[in-house]
Amino acid sequence: MKKKHTGNRFHISDLETLRALADPLRIQILELLESKALTVKQVAEKLGLAPSKLYYHFGTLEKLGLIEVAETRMVANMVEKTYLTAADGLDIDPNLFKFAKEGDNEPINILLSSTIDATREDIARSLQARQFQLEQGAEEKERRLIINRVVSRVPEKRIDEFQERLVKLIQEFEAEDGTGKSTDQPYAMTVAFYPSFYFDKTIKKGKKK
Repeated sequence: MKKKHTGNRFHISDLETLRALADPLRIQILELLESKALTVKQVAEKLGLAPSKLYYHFGTLEKLGLIEVAETRMVANMVEKTYLTAADGLDIDPNLFKFAKEGDNEPINILLSSTIDATREDIARSLQARQFQLEQGAEEKERRLIINRVVSRVPEKRIDEFQERLVKLIQEFEAEDGTGKSTDQPYAMTVAFYPSFYFDKTIKKGKKK
């Protein structure tokens, strides 16, 4: 039995499914299963973990419909399953992110922590894995790791321009996926662009900033 992506996107509209993404390990599993069907053992090897640490996460993701069985086959009298993400991308319902002044605001915290934590763990694992490759005799090749945080006072009339250019860059980067060879090096991009507010008691009611 084989299944392939059909170009559809998975829509997340409930908190339970969003909570499933709070674990950065599950984000990494989803990323690996986006482009190629893999077994639990194959995913574990790529992440440098024991398969036993992944079965629970695979079960949770499959139960919620985020991943599905792509193929089943018999190997040494045992059923072996390969998995694939259930869709080509994720969309999160904006209604889940109604920020309240008082409250834990769990949805937005889940989104932020899962994205930031997954990025941190991905970078740390990548550096370790690359060092291991070099120690095993892999060819050295200079690559750039760009991490930067900038806060800048930009005229409001320029913000739309920056946002449009940033969105186009993200879309262009995403569209390149699958255009190269399977041996090409994957790259990851994490972006946060937002207005940075500070508490200001001098602002009078009725006036917006």
